[in-house]
Amino acid sequence: MSLQHYVFIKYRADTPGAHVAEFCRRMENLCTRITGIEDLQIGRDILRDARSWDLVLIMRFASIAVLREYQEHLDHQQVMQFNQPFVADVASVDFLK
Repeated sequence: MSLQHYVFIKYRADTPGAHVAEFCRRMENLCTRITGIEDLQIGRDILRDARSWDLVLIMRFASIAVLREYQEHLDHQQVMQFNQPFVADVASVDFLK
């Protein structure tokens, strides 16, 4: 059984596409620097419906403890600081599968 970690991000309307692309690149690079990430998928919304979120991160970890280690890791914190100025809202769902 593994922990599924989904993060949904809504960006401010004035967020440059280049910023979102760079955020995705930095997230993908975390997989080579943080050993606890078992899988990472990134999806950018294409429908742009009123209820849509702009981006989803789908991640897998061995346990809640490993997720917490990832969240506290300095490299992860730096990517979040890079992204934060453009984030309008964020939500997450975590479940065991």
